[in-house]
Amino acid sequence: MDYYEGYRDSPRPRGSYLPWLLTGVLGGIVGAALFWFFSGYYGLRTEPGTPEFPPPVVNRVEISGGDAAALVVEKAKPAVVGVNNYLYLYRGGQKMLQEQGSGSGAIISADGYIVTNQHVVNRADEIAVVLSNAEILTAELVGEDELTDLALLKVEREQLPSLALGDSSKTRVGETAIAIGNPLRYFQQTATGGIISAVERQVTFRDSNYSYTYIQTDAAINAGNSGGPLVNLEGEIIGINSAKIKDVGVEGIGFAIPSNTAKRVVKDLRDYGRVKRPQLGITVRDYALQTRMPSDLGVYVVEVFAGSPAEAGGLKEGDVIVKVEGREVNYSAQLFDSLLNYYPGERIDITVNRGGTPVTVTVELGDTK
Repeated sequence: MDYYEGYRDSPRPRGSYLPWLLTGVLGGIVGAALFWFFSGYYGLRTEPGTPEFPPPVVNRVEISGGDAAALVVEKAKPAVVGVNNYLYLYRGGQKMLQEQGSGSGAIISADGYIVTNQHVVNRADEIAVVLSNAEILTAELVGEDELTDLALLKVEREQLPSLALGDSSKTRVGETAIAIGNPLRYFQQTATGGIISAVERQVTFRDSNYSYTYIQTDAAINAGNSGGPLVNLEGEIIGINSAKIKDVGVEGIGFAIPSNTAKRVVKDLRDYGRVKRPQLGITVRDYALQTRMPSDLGVYVVEVFAGSPAEAGGLKEGDVIVKVEGREVNYSAQLFDSLLNYYPGERIDITVNRGGTPVTVTVELGDTK
């Protein structure tokens, strides 16, 4: 039996079409009369002498010359560079340079400032920057910050194409994200696309007492992408690509340092050569780790150092920090993010949960020197 047999048209009986025609005409007349009556009854008619009701306004966004992602990549690529790390070696009594690693970077000012990852330039004796036109320039290391994995470079060149550091606090989960860099060094100016998978994702690296929040994306990030920009459809840098999870069965979990973190670090490296990071003088852990209850939010104060700003301000061991200057703090990375908004010597209000009672203390931030 034919599969479509039940859907075949069966022959129609022949007959006069006049009854159908008369029914259609009559239906149209009755419908028009009812519409006229009810539209007038409910005030939908335009009375004589009144202005016509304005038609709806539709704002149309037109993009010419290709789709938005292609235009963003065209704009951003000239500002993405390769960053090569060289180490001096002595062989046979001769001094020579040997490459020990490479990554990517983003030009953030026309006068030659470049942001990249600290691990890309770590322990480099010489740093070379490869422009989009394949020109190679020697770069100066202005400063580096291991805790945020950011470094600032400078090349002596003017009127370079550059990208602006956007406001990562406005980044939304699900929006388009484009990573640009030089994966494996041989695939220069590679663009990969995806979405923002999560924001304010807590990431802690080995041998570090600090953790900051990261942007998570499924845009492909491979070796050599480190230090390159993650851009939005406005052509702004919203993150600096830094890491990904490498494990069997894991795909599409990459992390970028938020641009707002990069703004503060870049400013300090340019102005002071280091990050003027404030400190409280405490050790902490996530409250959820302390209680082993994932629903418990806040940051548990494990220890308060003698003579520290925290002790002077009245913080105590066992306090659970829940707010900094009114901003909620649910885990350690958010605490470190919040502190990075301030400088040593500034006074901030910290709200803690102390034995079930909310208490606010004022602490004058110390320096990390």
